Amino acid sequence: MPTAEPEAPHPAQAGAPATRSPVNEVVWGIISTALLAAWIGWQAGWVWAVAGVTGVFVHEYGHVLAMNALGCGPGRIRIIPFLGGAATMARPPDTDFKGVLISLAGPVFGLVAAIPFVLLARQTGDARWIGGAFFIGIINLINLAPAPPLDGSKALGPALARINPLLERVALVLVGAAAVYWAIETGNWLFGAFVGIATLGALRTGVARYAARPLTAGEWMAAVGLWCLALGLCLSLVLASASPGLLAGRHA
Repeated sequence: MPTAEPEAPHPAQAGAPATRSPVNEVVWGIISTALLAAWIGWQAGWVWAVAGVTGVFVHEYGHVLAMNALGCGPGRIRIIPFLGGAATMARPPDTDFKGVLISLAGPVFGLVAAIPFVLLARQTGDARWIGGAFFIGIINLINLAPAPPLDGSKALGPALARINPLLERVALVLVGAAAVYWAIETGNWLFGAFVGIATLGALRTGVARYAARPLTAGEWMAAVGLWCLALGLCLSLVLASASPGLLAGRHA
């Protein structure tokens, strides 16, 4: 279940009035969240449903915090039924590095959502809560893959393209192949098709970029380093939540 990368609204819509009333927005938000929770719960149980919805909201809120701090706000969160969520910004970043920071803010801040699940697991000794933390880690880890519509497309993609555009295309092929493999192994064809089609589109037409200043040499090094740090944090949560040591709390 991916969470879509932050993206700016279409220029033609930037100054357009809202087409939905606040009440309709709230109602649609509730319906979308319920559909997302029901979809996850049907596949993996209610704990993963709670973890998935919580993880998506916290992940997208991380994007929103970065958007607002970097002058791209106000950011907004949208829940996408059956797939995840998206954070949209009022105006695109004026530099690729700001886009990198906005993209990485989601996976890094999203890990905070795992804290209550770890605490509940340690207090109750119920491994299902650890499963919730694991799912949150997976959500954020997958989003670091450098292919649209995942966050890694704008977090690592510009750095790969700065070395050589062919390198980014190789990454797209690898991510697309991994999405197909994931779909076959897990039976989650919706996710596989979602990422696979987006990756194929990027290979045919090129990865969409903000009309922003490209990375400088220093920003390139910072972008790669921050992406590796985010990858390490997400991978650490996934590996730690797979360890029985996290249950060594009061009920150990």
